[in-house]
Order: sequence, then structure tokens, then C-alpha cells
Amino acid sequence: MFDPTTIAGPRLGRLHGYWDAKRGSRPMPARADIDPLDFTWILGNVSLIDVGAGGDFRWRLDGTNLVAFFGCDMTGRSILDYPFPGHIASLHASLREAVEARAPLRTMRRFSSDAHRWDYESLFLPLSADGTRVDILLQGIEIERR
Repeated sequence: MFDPTTIAGPRLGRLHGYWDAKRGSRPMPARADIDPLDFTWILGNVSLIDVGAGGDFRWRLDGTNLVAFFGCDMTGRSILDYPFPGHIASLHASLREAVEARAPLRTMRRFSSDAHRWDYESLFLPLSADGTRVDILLQGIEIERR
């Protein structure tokens, strides 16, 4: 069960609060309830990921800060196109977990390059047009450079 007190990043905590307010008494809000202008303070660190049939995930939008950080733009691309093959299985598992739970999911990950190492926190927030089936995941990421 998701515990919002485990969210370390203050902007992710604020994003969760926004999502929670938008869902009201429903299990999750719809994409139509979400207005990116309401969270400009984290917009560059946000992705929208479409949930497809058969377990496919496709990025509808990849935030500009995330594109710069990871060095790739996933907008319009499938998880199978993710340029870090060693991370596809764990990312896919997290996406599936958030969809199956129909609840927020927080993860901590490490990203390394030749010269740097970063830890980052991800928050996956499900969206549902019909209130039952997750059709989009709103993902926010906070990055800690080391």
C-alpha cells in the first residue's frame, strides 16, 4: 500500500497532493482533470505515459529536464525503444505495478555515466478516464546529483 509520507522530494510531494485533490473520492483522476499549467513548478520533470494493450507503454510527453538528464526524448516512443536496455525490465515492472495497483508508486533509482552518478526518485500517478482502468501514468522525477 502506498504511503505518501515516504516521498522524499518536496516537488513530488506537492505533485502527489495535486493528484490526490483532483481525484477527490475516486480511486484516481482522469487525464481531463489534470492541467499542466497547475504544476509549472515541476513540468520539466514530468512525463505522461500511455498504457497500451498487452503491456505496452508509450510516452505521450517527456519533460524537457528529463530529456536533458537522460540524453533522449521518449515522446512518442515505446518502452521497447528505451535507450538503456539494462533498465527496461525494472522500468517496465514499475509501470506495470502502478497500473495493476491503480495507486501511486514511488521508486528510487540510480543513473550512472562515465563521470557522474545520480540518484533519482520517481513517482508514478495513475489516471483513468472511466475510473477503473488506468490509461495514462503521470510520472514525476526528482534528481539528486552526486
